[in-house]
Amino acid sequence: MQLAQNPKEAMKEIIEATKKPRIEKIQSLLAQIDRLKSEIEAQREELKSELLELFARLEKEIANLPPHQQQEAKEALQECKLSSLEFLGILAETTESAILTTLENGQNIKETIGEITKDLTYQTIDINVDPKHIQDVTRTIFNVALTIAQASINHADEILEGTLIGIKQGIKKSIQKFNQTIEFTPDEARAMIIQNYDEIVANLGRIDEIYLQTITETAQQAAPGIKEKIAQITKEGVLEKLASEAQNTINLMKKSFETITPTLKASTDEAKKLGLRAFEIAKEKLEETLNAIKK
Repeated sequence: MQLAQNPKEAMKEIIEATKKPRIEKIQSLLAQIDRLKSEIEAQREELKSELLELFARLEKEIANLPPHQQQEAKEALQECKLSSLEFLGILAETTESAILTTLENGQNIKETIGEITKDLTYQTIDINVDPKHIQDVTRTIFNVALTIAQASINHADEILEGTLIGIKQGIKKSIQKFNQTIEFTPDEARAMIIQNYDEIVANLGRIDEIYLQTITETAQQAAPGIKEKIAQITKEGVLEKLASEAQNTINLMKKSFETITPTLKASTDEAKKLGLRAFEIAKEKLEETLNAIKK
């Protein structure tokens, strides 16, 4: 280091020489991240296309089954399709199609939309009752209903009330399922619970508040008339309270998970496997259904 002749320039050169290899490495890594993101998105789209083709093929196969087997096969396929929605990123797309089809039929709109959104909510949440996950599912489904309600003002009340009731019933059904299976939770779900235990326990106690907050925030983008309708529905007491179901969950979680060591709670490796394992389960169900149909 020759600082005597021109210290300022010498220090700049030394600093730049030190930074250069690290900056080049960082730039290389950033380029790899961009490439991986593109590859992941491409794989996701290919998988989406493959599964949608598989669903269509299974529907045709089911149509050829004896009548007494068709209903069970249809229900199994529907369950598999719904369990894949969030992974494929097509929950909003499926919700939109179902609500629009209901409007076209024009019968029992509120009740039908309520059943549809209940099933979509329940199947997407399943036993993953992390409030953040519940919020994401609620926001996705309600945002679609909100958009359609604004474009179909004559049926806005039916769409909004059916959706709000349906989502909450779906959440309740998921919490009930979680309660029924908590002591025998599969490894992939157990990892999620361990990783998010403190947050789940803290937030489930205020699940009704979280639900209402999610609805209110999502509704901020709506036209004034639609906002008023939503506010009226939420004040009328037609929405089920989730507090008692949530408290049951909290009690069971404390009983089942409070003895878990901090080290196990802090483990991220198992939690990262959750998404892949969840999809593997859905894929296994699809393959089982296909094999059953072929027999």
